[in-house]
Amino acid sequence: MTVRSSLIQLRRCGAPALAALLAVHLAGCGGGDDTPAAAGGGAAVAAPPLVISAASPATLNGTLGETTAQYEAGSSNEALGGFASTDPYCRVAAYGLTNSGDGKKYFVELAFRKTDRAIGLVNFGDNSNLATLARVGSPTTGVVVDIANRRIGFTNLVISSLNTTITLNGTLSYPTNVASENRAACG
Repeated sequence: MTVRSSLIQLRRCGAPALAALLAVHLAGCGGGDDTPAAAGGGAAVAAPPLVISAASPATLNGTLGETTAQYEAGSSNEALGGFASTDPYCRVAAYGLTNSGDGKKYFVELAFRKTDRAIGLVNFGDNSNLATLARVGSPTTGVVVDIANRRIGFTNLVISSLNTTITLNGTLSYPTNVASENRAACG
């Protein structure tokens, strides 16, 4: 139905039809916000939460709540993780993720190369002092970058250090706050 035919229908049907006709036309327009949407348009698809399992210490096991977290996304050419200074990369970070296991707040940070989305590092740490508790550089499996929906998916990704080990599953969503010239590569 075109806008013109809708207006003709509106004249015939009167004001009560206005709400129905507007709903039909506006339904295809999306929400107008910056929320990542499902492929093909429409409403955003709920992503699985970030879950920590097989943790040492075991108190880290739990779900990382994203609702009150703060997020960053950016890009750089500086050396970071498995990247040399010549590798332009994208960086995504979430701070203040409340862990249902121990009630403390943690951060997750990662970087991926712009050209092929290879992961250069994933950090997990204590948000109170921004200290990294566990880190993995250049994992080849367990991380999927979804640029279109601005999401990072984790599947059985083991992140460890001398005193901490976690397995991360779920999804981390991130905002569009990179420079416009980097959005095609970084989301």
